[in-house]
Amino acid sequence: MTSDYDEQSTQSKQRVTTIVLAVLAIVFLCLRLLARRVKKIHLGPDDVTLIVGLLLVLVVAGVNLACVEYGMGRHTSTIPVDREGTLFKLVYAFEPLYITTAGIIKISVLLMYHRIFPVRYVKIGGLILAAITLAWVISIDLLAIFQCTPIAKAYDSTLPGHCISLKGALIGNGVPNFVTDIFILALPSKLIWGLQASLWQRVSVIAVFLTGSFVVFASIYRFTLIFSFEMTDVAWTLADAQTWCVVEVAAGVISACLPTTAPLVKICTRSLVSTAKSLSKSNLTQTGSRVLSRTDATSRSINVENSISIETDDAHTHRASSASFALENMSPLSSSHLKGKGWTMISAAERESDSN
Repeated sequence: MTSDYDEQSTQSKQRVTTIVLAVLAIVFLCLRLLARRVKKIHLGPDDVTLIVGLLLVLVVAGVNLACVEYGMGRHTSTIPVDREGTLFKLVYAFEPLYITTAGIIKISVLLMYHRIFPVRYVKIGGLILAAITLAWVISIDLLAIFQCTPIAKAYDSTLPGHCISLKGALIGNGVPNFVTDIFILALPSKLIWGLQASLWQRVSVIAVFLTGSFVVFASIYRFTLIFSFEMTDVAWTLADAQTWCVVEVAAGVISACLPTTAPLVKICTRSLVSTAKSLSKSNLTQTGSRVLSRTDATSRSINVENSISIETDDAHTHRASSASFALENMSPLSSSHLKGKGWTMISAAERESDSN
């Protein structure tokens, strides 16, 4: 039983999830910048803010990978003492980095709304949400930094002093986090629905903006994971929640980039349509060539039959008459079968009578 406990590990899951989400965030930001270049639009404050947000996402992902390297995802009792000290220092640094990253990404989205929707209520709502976000970031960062007296006790439990309830603090910062996400996502919905466009177009635009709902899901799911956190086994009980912090901020970058990639989607769609049309024309040309070849073959066959029937030799005339008799006595099934194949039967006898 002890052996199974010692061998328990979620480190591979933490590593793969962290790396995949970080790479996806990089890819989508590159697509956003490429779309700006294609449309010849200069980078705005929202773009610059999101670039800073991505850099912080990579820092947060790097710290999480370092935590995993030093034992996160295993039971604390199985981690060597010298590595345990480094792990707790990394965990201490992770929280304010994560909060700052999440706040910058939220502000980037609000700046994008300000640029795309220059409407009074969107501007006012954006300013209010930005102020709430900024206040949340500052207060939680200060709480995370000064959670213990002295500060070093946060990562060295052997020191004398006292600390706040870390679990309570994590729960307290989770609620305003996903609540502000919900309000940010809902802010432009009314304006989008009122656009002078078809129902399908409006639904499509709203769907793109609501892809950010995954950020809300990630934030809420991370919030539920906090309830399993135990100070007696930090490395094991905090591993999933910390990795989902990376998922949340990386998904925030991705969802902020999706609405701006529309020019690239249009270019790809036009390219696919053009390719499909070219293939269709090519198939029609090939089909037409086969039909013409078939027609030429039929014409040559008829010409050969005509040349045979024109023969004036008595023996040939006799054979033609015999052939005519044979054709006239063919069953309807045989005749229709030949006609169904696209061939035309010409009676030599009829041609002979016409010539007479």
